[in-house]
Amino acid sequence: MTYSKSFQQGYFCLAFLFLLAVTAGTQQAVAQKIHLVIAADINASGGVGAITKIDQWNVKQLFESNVPCSQLNIVTIPSEEMRESDILKTVDSLDISNEDTLVFYYSGHGAFDRQKQQQFLQLSLGNLYRPELLKHIIQKSPRLSVLLTDCCNVQVDNVVQERQSEVTVFPQEISPLFKSLFIYCKGVVDITSSKLGEYSFCDNKRVGNRGSCFTYPLADLMKVNKDNAQMDWNKLVEELAPKVDEAFKELYPNGHTSSGQMSQTIVAADYPGKNLPLPPVAADSSTEEKKGYRFGVRATPHQGGGVRMLEIINDSPAQRSGLEVGDVILEINGKTINTEQEYSDAVDASGKKMQVKLINVRDGKTMTPTIELGW
Repeated sequence: MTYSKSFQQGYFCLAFLFLLAVTAGTQQAVAQKIHLVIAADINASGGVGAITKIDQWNVKQLFESNVPCSQLNIVTIPSEEMRESDILKTVDSLDISNEDTLVFYYSGHGAFDRQKQQQFLQLSLGNLYRPELLKHIIQKSPRLSVLLTDCCNVQVDNVVQERQSEVTVFPQEISPLFKSLFIYCKGVVDITSSKLGEYSFCDNKRVGNRGSCFTYPLADLMKVNKDNAQMDWNKLVEELAPKVDEAFKELYPNGHTSSGQMSQTIVAADYPGKNLPLPPVAADSSTEEKKGYRFGVRATPHQGGGVRMLEIINDSPAQRSGLEVGDVILEINGKTINTEQEYSDAVDASGKKMQVKLINVRDGKTMTPTIELGW
């Protein structure tokens, strides 16, 4: 069989375009990046700065040993820029796609503002409140927003030696664990090292000075599970909590004498898949009417007022209406919402159509969509 010259040229043209499309698709598939911002306050008072260097090293090595260089962007905030405006400016200036993951890690002093009822990072050059930092992270609209802080909800001073640097060998591809936690997940991760009223301690008694009692168990746990594709955030939090407390009790088997603290308790305020209750089903609804989700949003109180969307169920009325994780519900049908109970009651009491007043955290704009509920 023979073909005309024009047909052959057209065929090769189409083949070339197809090859370009496949190549572009392949590049897009591997273009997803993890952006890691490290704010280790090495000028922190009381000798804590030396510990933050160890923590910084642990976290940097952890990501570099699990993520290929081509998919990892590490930004370390210099000590001379350890102030609120510089940190937020660094986050705001990141070039991130909506399929990327943004991880912010902080090590240093921290405290809790009783008046504002908010934890803040107690920087050597000022203070930065966690809700404000998390807001800026979410507003970058990454696929997954992660905030990890190793700091007290009160102050503590410890002194350890600095860890020596080592040469890192980047892997050829991202590890199964990091794919599970940082690539395949979507939403918000918000974890800090100690609950309200607790210090966050460091291991200054071991040979090698391993660092803070939150960061080194986290790094060790991730290293052990590097090839575990089944570990999700639920499992990580479940296994990390006792390891952090165990690290504390190895240092202080009878409790910390001067503070009276008997344990160290991590607070996992938010992470994908966290087991939170859905709004209750109306008692008078028939089985047939109750198929599927009525609204399909898991929410938790937002420190700035309202309730923040933690998870949106696939193919639910909320997802079909274009709502996204991180949006903050202020009102439902004209009623102010500030607690999970108020949220559940308002959804349950609503008619088939529900008007929601919310803040779109990606642009800060207030919206008032009307949602047609599932039943």
